[in-house]
Amino acid sequence: MQAIRQVIDAHLLSNIIPMPQHFYNQKVEVIVSPVVKKEGKPTLSRNQIDELMRGSISETLLGIIPDTGKTLKEYRAERLGRYECID
Repeated sequence: MQAIRQVIDAHLLSNIIPMPQHFYNQKVEVIVSPVVKKEGKPTLSRNQIDELMRGSISETLLGIIPDTGKTLKEYRAERLGRYECID
């Protein structure tokens, strides 16, 4: 894949992309490369991403961690038991 690299004054980019204030009056490196889109992978639209972000994150992760049937209290006791140290 080919890319173009150029060092330019940051103020020349200020009308194109938002720049942090501390970049002004400095030189920056710009790297331009083509976007390679993999075939067969579905991409989310901006609306789908916004909808996911509005919902509960835990709802989007449902099913990632297997349900063992333990209560929160049981998980806490198990975790504390691993790290307890009796001297």
